[in-house]
Amino acid sequence: MSVPRPVAIGYVCGADDSLVKRQHADVTRYIEAEGLALAEILHDTGDGFTISQIVQAAQLRHARQVVLPADARLVVARNRLIDDLAEHGAVCVVLDQPDPKNTDPGASARPVPILARSRPAGSRPTKATP
Repeated sequence: MSVPRPVAIGYVCGADDSLVKRQHADVTRYIEAEGLALAEILHDTGDGFTISQIVQAAQLRHARQVVLPADARLVVARNRLIDDLAEHGAVCVVLDQPDPKNTDPGASARPVPILARSRPAGSRPTKATP
């Protein structure tokens, strides 16, 4: 009997098709390398996904990870995304940019741990006391 793989979703957003294709490939490659099941890659076409929409998509797909490239638009709000996902037991993984000097077409983006944490569903963060 096999154990189901943890589920992940991705998020891509870019100014041109080549950037979006590279982001899509990087997200897919990372998810496969980590042994995760890819449920969906959300493609932000510029009208702007909100953090709540990303969190809702993760909940609907029972995703334990949301993976986004470092050059995707939503990265600027990653701290809030991290906190909101953590409330549902999921983590956010931001992929580093591939090395532009590396000409290997099979080279993949490296994961960058950006406060990838999770809390039990329904728990609230506690404030640190000085």
